[in-house]
Amino acid sequence: MPGLFESFFSRHRKGATLAGLVLVSLVCLLISNRTIVVKPKEIGLSVGGFFQKGFTGFFNWFGDTAGSIGQLRAAREELAAAKERLQQMDQETRENLELKRQNAALQAQLDFAQTLPAERISAEVIARDTDNLFSTLTINKGSRQGVKKGMPVVAWQGDIEGLVGKVLSVGPGSSEVLPLYDPQCIVSSRVDTTRDEGLVSGQGQDRGTLVMRYVKKIAKDKISYGDLIVSSGLGGLYPKGINVGRIREISAPAYDTSLVLQVQPIISFERLEYIFLLLPASAATPAEATP
Repeated sequence: MPGLFESFFSRHRKGATLAGLVLVSLVCLLISNRTIVVKPKEIGLSVGGFFQKGFTGFFNWFGDTAGSIGQLRAAREELAAAKERLQQMDQETRENLELKRQNAALQAQLDFAQTLPAERISAEVIARDTDNLFSTLTINKGSRQGVKKGMPVVAWQGDIEGLVGKVLSVGPGSSEVLPLYDPQCIVSSRVDTTRDEGLVSGQGQDRGTLVMRYVKKIAKDKISYGDLIVSSGLGGLYPKGINVGRIREISAPAYDTSLVLQVQPIISFERLEYIFLLLPASAATPAEATP
């Protein structure tokens, strides 16, 4: 029995200690005028009331905690829904801005097209190929829309018209354009201010620089940095007066009888989206100029 009592007490030590403290408190409360009056019924009611208040407080706390957790969960759900709505609104805003940008670009292209003297076919660049022998641009118009091989291609950027290149090959619904920066694309050109002529060609992957050769050395004192280079119209392929680029470097090699001009293209090919194909003035197929 002593061992059983000790085992029970060790297992319920906290509860027993609490009960003892409660009993001592009740005894102290019942002392009046230094006389101890033991009233078992009142003691029982006091003990019962004490535990009743404890249980009531516990359940009230538990209920409040559960309610707070529910409110927190609801707030988190509302926050997640608000974030989702915000993301949708942000996506819609970006899509609207993109539509406005495209509409503005198309309107600008339309305004530009109306100023061109020759008949033209508008098209959009849909792919760029730099793996083949030619660094080509793919457009979304082909033979069904009247595109033919050799057609000159122009574009409009920054309120100015510029030469892009020529049509290299034609399919039913798409075509390949040989850009101006490709070495195979050669354009008969002239310095707009002095009318000195030469041939402009590309340098492959260096899209930001063209080279104009066969300009006579006597023109060195007349031409300047920034002078505009335009197509001369010789050879019949490219119409006369299309902007090609601006001079940014002039050199006169001792071993050569002509100048070498480094030319910055008018068109930024990395930003090229929409182009125009110019129809020839006559039904005859023009021949491209050769050096």
